[in-house]
Amino acid sequence: MTRRYLTASELHAMLQRQHGLCASPDCMSEGPFEADHFACVALGNASKPDQLLCVPCHRAKTKRDIKAIAKVRRITGQTRSQWNGDRNSKQIKSAGFKGWRKFDGTTVKAP
Repeated sequence: MTRRYLTASELHAMLQRQHGLCASPDCMSEGPFEADHFACVALGNASKPDQLLCVPCHRAKTKRDIKAIAKVRRITGQTRSQWNGDRNSKQIKSAGFKGWRKFDGTTVKAP
């Protein structure tokens, strides 16, 4: 996937459209800004960035987007999950209980 960059004129037009403020509704920051897609590129948005967010708002939105992308991939079956309901799939196996580790680093075996 290739990055889509804004030209100087597109950046200037976007700043004017947002009145020089962050696009996040609760934020009144005046910069510095990072270009962002309103809808995630991974979920089908193929256009150039369409909003400018300040750095903290962009980080918070990216965290939310990562969770949303993972959820969509789980629901659509693009990612295998140990809890996908398929009894014949290979599930993650536990190593089992082997004993306790003392503070000095030695182990005591389970009975």
